[in-house]
Amino acid sequence: MLLFDGVLAVERDGESIAEVGPGAILGEMALLEGGRRTATLRAVTACRVAAVPSDRVDGRRLQHLAEGREQESHGEGTSR
Repeated sequence: MLLFDGVLAVERDGESIAEVGPGAILGEMALLEGGRRTATLRAVTACRVAAVPSDRVDGRRLQHLAEGREQESHGEGTSR
């Protein structure tokens, strides 16, 4: 799992599909599902990256975060 500051481009099959900014967490689905990475990240701005070893991650909290992200992507999140 990665934590970072700066801006990263998310690419699949060589095509940019998104940009993510400071505070985003990446790689949580591969960690939860035991899968492989599905995208490539490229720095758009200067970045500092912290890789968090899987044995240091609370799986229940990570699952809760992933469920919230899934709801947002389907328009089911609550507005503030």
